[in-house]
Amino acid sequence: MNRRELGLALLMVFSFQLCLAQEASKAHPPAQLKRELSRLRQGFPGNMAIYMKNLATGDEIALDADTIYETFSVIKLAIAAEVLRQSEAGKFSLADRITLKPGDRRLPSGVLYALDPGLQPTVKDLLTLMIIISDNEATDLLADKVGRGNVTQYMRSLGLEKTSIEFSDLDWDRTWLGTLDPAYKTASGDQTIGFAFGKYGDARVEEAFGHTIYDAGIYFGHSSARDIGRLLELIVEGKLVSKGASNQLLDTMEMQQVNDRFPRYLRDVRVAHKTGDGQPFIANDAGILWVGKQPIVLVVFTGHHRGQTAALHETIARVAALVVEHYGGQLQSDYVPLPR
Repeated sequence: MNRRELGLALLMVFSFQLCLAQEASKAHPPAQLKRELSRLRQGFPGNMAIYMKNLATGDEIALDADTIYETFSVIKLAIAAEVLRQSEAGKFSLADRITLKPGDRRLPSGVLYALDPGLQPTVKDLLTLMIIISDNEATDLLADKVGRGNVTQYMRSLGLEKTSIEFSDLDWDRTWLGTLDPAYKTASGDQTIGFAFGKYGDARVEEAFGHTIYDAGIYFGHSSARDIGRLLELIVEGKLVSKGASNQLLDTMEMQQVNDRFPRYLRDVRVAHKTGDGQPFIANDAGILWVGKQPIVLVVFTGHHRGQTAALHETIARVAALVVEHYGGQLQSDYVPLPR
């Protein structure tokens, strides 16, 4: 086959793929899905942002997608991106080891807080733990290493103007616990582990948690659903840092072990995602769902939720179920559509 024939063949393949995508888009008009998602949002006792983009068809739905929300641990995708960027720039190696100190411990989130000081995980180990079990000790160690200002600056360079990180998890814990006991406003990480939650009761602890989210002037991460959606799109396209770095982060996201939201009702759907937890006030999920050969970016942020955690997770799971069902994916047998 000569060069001209090869060019014509490639053009025919591209045209065929384009036609398939256009026909799929016509078969599944996004207006119907948007109505269903809007109805779900209307019944939600709180705020909810949804951003969805089917990268195969170009379908896009944005519901409150440009409002800045508290991301909680979804911001760890931005931290991971900066870790990979600096590693590829030669500032350090993912194989470098970091020695864990007593003061590095963080309130239970993940596993490192339960292990003895002196352990020496690699940077890659910490990145993996930060993503798949949302380990906050790993998170602060990595954010300290690369600099939170650099994470925000990298997001700005990608055009993600609403995505930022400023405070550490320890800053957050000190503010929260300090609301209950002022002595903890300057506590070390290992001191926060021993906080006597039982002394205050669940209601008071939850009230202090909500106050820290909404009134204390501190945040874990800030972003919009559209910003995080664009970040995910760059990962799928292999354009976040580099193709190798994008694939590495994508592979890590597929190992996610917190699967009580997007994957809840999905069957035979490949999912790579990252959750964020601030229950019962906030729960988030952000990821890519592959329905057949269609990669679908989906981000759900919530805030000011007035209800129980189980109901919060259920609503987010239903968002993913509606999207996947709309594009021809399969759902678990226990999924029951809401009455119309």
